[in-house]
Amino acid sequence: MNPDDPSAEEKFKQVAEAFEVLSDNEKRPLYDRYGHEGLSGASFRDFSGMGLDDLFGGFGIFENIFNAFGGGTQARTSRSRARRGQDVRLNIDLSFDEAMKGIKKSIKVPNWAQCPVCHGNRIKKGESLIKCSTCGGVGEVRQVQRTAFGQMINITTCPKCRGEGEKLKKGTECETCNGVGKVKQTRTVEAHVPAGVDTGMRVVVQGEGRPGELGGPSGDLYLVVNISPHPFFQRNGAEILLEYPISFLDAVLGTKLTIPTINGDEKVTIKPGTESGKIITLRKKGAPNPNRSGRGDMHIGITVKFPSKLEKSVKQTLQKLQEEDEAKYVFRNNPGLAKYLGSQK
Repeated sequence: MNPDDPSAEEKFKQVAEAFEVLSDNEKRPLYDRYGHEGLSGASFRDFSGMGLDDLFGGFGIFENIFNAFGGGTQARTSRSRARRGQDVRLNIDLSFDEAMKGIKKSIKVPNWAQCPVCHGNRIKKGESLIKCSTCGGVGEVRQVQRTAFGQMINITTCPKCRGEGEKLKKGTECETCNGVGKVKQTRTVEAHVPAGVDTGMRVVVQGEGRPGELGGPSGDLYLVVNISPHPFFQRNGAEILLEYPISFLDAVLGTKLTIPTINGDEKVTIKPGTESGKIITLRKKGAPNPNRSGRGDMHIGITVKFPSKLEKSVKQTLQKLQEEDEAKYVFRNNPGLAKYLGSQK
């Protein structure tokens, strides 16, 4: 069950096989004389094709292995008593600029802390816990069944003491924490929020969750991010979007614009004849990636705005242009349509 070693399961099967041979006075001489082949005629269980569930569920041999190496009940009980604390989830609100640049934020976390009087032991000074009568202090309840495959051992956590093996005696509870071992406390946690986080992302602050029980490690603090909308920027992942309106004269004649970005202003050239809906992309001017290096792009959508009312002088100029040969401008790419429309006048 070791996640860091893919060969752990196979090694464990080999240990089980070796133990069965070495602990049997009849099989051991056969193996010494003829090797693995000498066991083919003996009553020997081959572990190679089994999964760990089969091994633990079907045979009592592993119980014997743990006891033989000095582990056994007491070793497992001490591990089962220590429990990791629960994780804590909190929502945090960030402005658009804070999300883009990253921030170190102080978070007030309603939490539990180890009781300062009993130090998590839950009892008054000078008192002691009593052994659980249900499990005899083991922390586990076992049921053994004999089947055709050997002994089936069903092990469950003791429901009376929750696996601790010990219980509080009435009247011995710590008066500060009422026998809980923890007290409520609001703590201030410094959390580093990386640049580029987006709404719904989680920032993990390790070890700042609920405290563990009986020596177990604390849980983690999960901060779920919510980003306030920006007045004019929009976001799609690492891409920043900006709708930028220009006048129809700027669209016709062309111009140079100063465009705001999340890292300062940028100069952008609008070419003559730019149409509404034109997209201008600024590479690497988008949001940073919070999980790796690099950043997205910024996309500027040009919208051509036409005035509802015109100055008299502007109107006269436009009318003069209208009177010129429209085919030269409007129907440049479709002379056939221009000829047809001319014949209809």
